[in-house]
Amino acid sequence: MQVNLIDWFKSFVPAPLNAAPRLWLRAAIGIAFVMPLVFLSDRWLVGTGLALQVIAPVGASAVLVFVASSSPFAQPWSVIGGNLFAALIGVSLGLSGLPSVLAATLAGAATLLCLFSLRCLHPPSIGLALVAAVGSPDLHQLHFGLLGPVMFNSLLLVTFALLFNNLTGNPYPKARLPRENEHHTRDPRPGERMSFVQDDVDRALAEFGEYVDITRDDLARLIKQTEKHALRRSMGEVTAAHVMSRDIYWHTPDTFIESAWQTLQQHRLRSLPVVEGDDHRLVGIVTQIDLLKHFHPRPGRLSFGQLNFLRGTKLRAIMSSPVVSVTMDTHMVELVYLLSDRGLHCLPVVDEQQRLVGMITQTDLIAALYRYWLKQLPD
Repeated sequence: MQVNLIDWFKSFVPAPLNAAPRLWLRAAIGIAFVMPLVFLSDRWLVGTGLALQVIAPVGASAVLVFVASSSPFAQPWSVIGGNLFAALIGVSLGLSGLPSVLAATLAGAATLLCLFSLRCLHPPSIGLALVAAVGSPDLHQLHFGLLGPVMFNSLLLVTFALLFNNLTGNPYPKARLPRENEHHTRDPRPGERMSFVQDDVDRALAEFGEYVDITRDDLARLIKQTEKHALRRSMGEVTAAHVMSRDIYWHTPDTFIESAWQTLQQHRLRSLPVVEGDDHRLVGIVTQIDLLKHFHPRPGRLSFGQLNFLRGTKLRAIMSSPVVSVTMDTHMVELVYLLSDRGLHCLPVVDEQQRLVGMITQTDLIAALYRYWLKQLPD
């Protein structure tokens, strides 16, 4: 594919940022906390002069673990394993007696191949290998003793990143997404059955032909989010307020389960919201399954009609709380996800004060999707 000269020059223009300023501030705070700890530790281990030489790669590593913590380069194995093997290679070449230029060249190339093969590629480790190979005479006098401060720095950085990232709402390390569905079968989740699969992602990465600094799971999530936003744009503003049932049945936490069962049976419902106070604030939900768990069989031959509830049990004791709920402006695309991939059968709809204003069932959603599909048919 040919690229004209103007487009080529445009590629030098800085790309727009895709992260909010608060995320950059969070990363800067993390770096500001961890770097003094590393420097003070290194000065205690090897002295100020050598600490200044080995701390530079740590600064580059800190940028990755705090700014791009979902990157494969920033995962604990990449940081710890990458720095360990880089230091081994760099020290070995530094002790080989080779000319500095040749030692540095081999250190960079050998470290890259080693880390790539061991799946612990970490760009700052290349810089560490060069420091170990062509550093000052004082640094070379440490020989393989350099591995001590290198490993200490790596472990300290990863430990601090584990605490800081997770405490500030940024999961680290990046966990693999579960593949099973809510029913624990081998089938894909409902929302994935007509979408792409993992094999499609692998093929796309292979055809791309370049190293992509993102995990396969994150790439799949990004594609799914893109699909969701594209679908939302094509569907327009169809929200929970358009889909929900407004005349709904409910009970309070002090209702006995016999009464709740009668309501479910009489109105052919599968679940009941539980509200509290005069403002009908949502506090829980009860399903048929919840109630059936509290049946007590009579002695003798068992039949469904002979089951009795345990007397005195109130909904407060068996209701599920907190409740997965939505607001009236929740888009239908989000409703599809919650009622399919999350395995939910109904969704209470609440206002800003958590007051119950409606219910959405799978039947409501299917009817809304059918109406939307009819509108798309050509006249």
